[in-house]
Amino acid sequence: MTTLATRHVEFFEGRGISPELAAKFEIYTGTLVGEKPNRHVVANPCGNILVYPFIEHGVTVNEKYRTERDGEKFFWHRKGGKRTFWNADALDDPALESGTLALVITEGIEDGMVAVDCGWPLTVSVPDGAPPVPKDGRLPPLDPQTEANGKFEFLWLNRDRLKRIKRFILAVDDDGPGQRLAAEMVRRLGAVRCQFVTFPAGCKDLNDVLRQYGREAVNSVLRDAKQYPVRGLYRLSEYPALPALHPISIGWPMFDGETAASANNGWLKLFPGEFLVVTGIPSHGKSTWVLNVLVNIANAYGWRSAIFSAEMPTVPHLRDKLRRIISGSAAACLATDQIIENSFTFIDNDPNDADEEDITLEWIIEKARDAVLRDGIRVLVIDPWNEIEHARRRDESLTEYIGRAIRMLKRFGRQYEVAVIVLAHPTKDVWEHGRARTATLYDIEGSAHWFNKCDHGLVIERAPEGNKATVHIAKVRFEETGFKGAINMQFDAQTQRFEEITDKQKEMALG
Repeated sequence: MTTLATRHVEFFEGRGISPELAAKFEIYTGTLVGEKPNRHVVANPCGNILVYPFIEHGVTVNEKYRTERDGEKFFWHRKGGKRTFWNADALDDPALESGTLALVITEGIEDGMVAVDCGWPLTVSVPDGAPPVPKDGRLPPLDPQTEANGKFEFLWLNRDRLKRIKRFILAVDDDGPGQRLAAEMVRRLGAVRCQFVTFPAGCKDLNDVLRQYGREAVNSVLRDAKQYPVRGLYRLSEYPALPALHPISIGWPMFDGETAASANNGWLKLFPGEFLVVTGIPSHGKSTWVLNVLVNIANAYGWRSAIFSAEMPTVPHLRDKLRRIISGSAAACLATDQIIENSFTFIDNDPNDADEEDITLEWIIEKARDAVLRDGIRVLVIDPWNEIEHARRRDESLTEYIGRAIRMLKRFGRQYEVAVIVLAHPTKDVWEHGRARTATLYDIEGSAHWFNKCDHGLVIERAPEGNKATVHIAKVRFEETGFKGAINMQFDAQTQRFEEITDKQKEMALG
């Protein structure tokens, strides 16, 4: 205590730090002696320099100096001193390697002393405070593998000791430079090992917490440190409170559930962000059935759909089919065309441009994003998958490409809450001895991903003669959106409408 000048005793007491604690860390008052370039600091109780020794294994390897002139603070280190942590011997405690205790890292030495005094002895402080943040914010990140000198030399010199430590609590200042310091340490030490603290209102560091709220508050701040987020790893509490699924009717009462098995949720309901796969033998009506669904949800909920139709030109074929579904006639009608105008967006090459772009999945998704922004679409339909100019990488198999493509579509759907519907033809394997069997999702060319990754999987089947059609619900991921089964419908070729059949006993063919 006798080595501290009165001004420095008052300095620590004003921060709630006892002079006895300062003496424990061999902090003393000094003054400059000698002539340049050999000037150095020596102990002097009458001096104006506060000296913080950096001690490793009983040896002072560096000193940090603090003084004030005309109210302005100045800091510097002993020439040739080792740029290590203050209180660096704490790094060797076995409790850090076992993970029993965490290493607390502070930005300022006074903050480190506060943590030690409040019961956290395994605390170190960085030697030079936080790095400055330039006005333009363009400070480039530093390479931890080559940082053998400079602002983060203390990490480099202690890299082997730091590798053994299981947990870190970063209790740096809550300001721009402090956040920069924390970000750089997290980048070097690894987010999975790091925790951050939250200071009470009006406090930017541990010393502020001590002065305003007391020792127990300091303990609470360090004890309640939270894990830095690690991408891909989450606890339940870290998930946002998202609403439950809100499925909507696809427009036919029979799909909404009229039997005991389906009364709660219905046989099939669509929900925002889902990935729905539809297959069936060509000409069995899968495209038309999907268009019926789109018209139904446009009428009931005002949902606009974007359609990419590679096999059916928008004008006149797709337009006329929609006219018939909406009004029962393909004849031009202002009211019908206005419904189409308000309910559908078509993804297509410019009909006036002779130099057509290659249609890739990436191109379709880009246009669908534009449609979300411009038109607020809620459904994206790709019909059929087989006609897209797939941009498969040379180093990936067809199965790998399809898996990647489905992930792209599902990511788009979830991000924009758009239901994505893909229609895909089955392979020729559905033909046996000249007759077609009922297709399955596994018959889609390329991969079993179509079954495994979809939220709903449907097979549309038409009888060879007559107007009977069956919708096979082959896959339902979430029970609140339906059940597996088969629903019989009737198809009106004149209006292109799928409708309920009147015989309720024939309505369901449970799978």
